[in-house]
Amino acid sequence: MIQKLKRRLTFLMAALTSLVLAGALIVTWNLSQKQFETSAEALFDSNFSSMCDRLSDTATVTDVWLSEQELGTGCLLFLQDNGSALHYTGSLPSESPRSELESLALEGAELFLDRSNLDQNGAVIQQEAHFNLGGSGGDFYHCAAALLPRGTQGEYLLLVMMQEQGFLTRHMLWSALQHIGLWLAGSALLALISYWLVGKALAPTAQALRQQKEFIAAASHELRSPLAVVKTSLQALDETQPPERQQQLLRNAQSETDRMARLTDDLLLLANGDLGNLPTHLEAVAPDNLCIELYDQFYLLARHASHGLTLTLPDTAVPAIQADAGRLKQLLAILLNNAMEHTPAGTGIELVLCGDGAKAPITFLVVDHGHGISNEDKAHIFDRFYRADTSRTSKRNFGLGLSVAQELARLHHATLTVEDTPGGGATFRLQFNP
Repeated sequence: MIQKLKRRLTFLMAALTSLVLAGALIVTWNLSQKQFETSAEALFDSNFSSMCDRLSDTATVTDVWLSEQELGTGCLLFLQDNGSALHYTGSLPSESPRSELESLALEGAELFLDRSNLDQNGAVIQQEAHFNLGGSGGDFYHCAAALLPRGTQGEYLLLVMMQEQGFLTRHMLWSALQHIGLWLAGSALLALISYWLVGKALAPTAQALRQQKEFIAAASHELRSPLAVVKTSLQALDETQPPERQQQLLRNAQSETDRMARLTDDLLLLANGDLGNLPTHLEAVAPDNLCIELYDQFYLLARHASHGLTLTLPDTAVPAIQADAGRLKQLLAILLNNAMEHTPAGTGIELVLCGDGAKAPITFLVVDHGHGISNEDKAHIFDRFYRADTSRTSKRNFGLGLSVAQELARLHHATLTVEDTPGGGATFRLQFNP
C-alpha cells in the first residue's frame, strides 16, 4: 500500500513540477526568440544604414567591395544607377535564381520609393522603405530599399538589401529543441527529487505501519498462549476431576487471565501514548520521598526473591520535580521488577537518587549486578515485545515493560537510558533536566 501511494504521489508531484517547469521554459523561449529577432533586425538596420552612408560618399562601386559586403552582412545586394541595374554576379547562394530576386526587389522598391520627389535644387530626396517578398524557391526575404541622390539633376542610386528569413526559423527550431531537452532533463531530475522527497515524507508512515503490523502480530502471539491455557482449563472442568485438580485448573485460568489483563493494560497505555492521549496529572513531587515509598514497597518483595535492595539518597535536599507521582512510581516499579526478574538470586539491587543543587539534573538510577545487557540488545531493549537472550526472559515477561517505561519517561520529558554497571550488570538511568 505504501509503495503504491509512493508511486502515485511521486507521479503527481513530478507532473505538477514538470508543468511549472514547462511554463517557465515556454516563457523563457518566447522571450529569447523575441530578443533574437529584435537583435537580428537591429543588426540588419545598422548594416543597411552603413551601406547607405558608404554609397552616399563614394562615386564608384566595385564587385569586390560588393562581394565583401554580402559576405560580411549575409544579405543580397542589388543596385540600380538612374534606372540601369548594376549586374553583379553575387557571392551568396539563394534558393531562387538571383536574376528573379533582383527583378522582384527592384519592382518592390519602385512601389515604395518616388524618384520624382525632388528638392528645391533638383536633387532626389533620399528615401527609405522596408518590405517583404518571397522567391519561387520557397525562400522568404526582408528587404530594405533606399533611394540615394547622385547630383542635382535628378540622378539617383537605388540600393536594395535582402536578408533571407530562414535563419529565424532555424534558430526558433534549434532553440525549441534546446528548451525541450532542458525540460526532459529537468523533468527527469524533478522525478528523482520527487521520489526522494516522497520517500522521506512517507518514511515515518511506513515505519508506523510496519510497527503496527509487528505490534499486532506480537500481541496476537502473546495472547495465544494464555488463551489456550484458559480454554484448556475450562474444558477440563467439564470432565470428572478431583476437587484439588479443579482448584488447580481454576488457579491456572485465573493466573493466565491476570497475565492477559496486564498485557491489555500495557497495550492500552502504549496506544494512548502513541495518540498523545495518555492522561497525566503533573504536580510538584519530592524525589527523595518517592524513593523512600518505593523502597518500603519493594524491600520485602526483593528479599522474598533473594535480592538485597538498597536505597541511596543525596546528603543535600533535592528540589521537587514536576511529575505525575503515580506514573513516575509505575515507571520506577517497572525498572525494579525488571532488575529482580532478570538477575540471579543473591545479587544486590540499588535504587539511587542523584541531584545536587537547583540547576543540576535529577537522576534516578536502578542498578543491578547480574549478567548485564549486550550492546546488540541495548539498541533494542526499549522496543515493544523485544526480549533479550533466554537468561533475561521469563513466562511473566511480555517484552512490554521497558517499552512502557520509555513511554512514561517521554511523557515526563525525561530521558531513560541503559548502561553497563561497573563490575557487571545493567544500570537504568532516568534523568530529569532542570
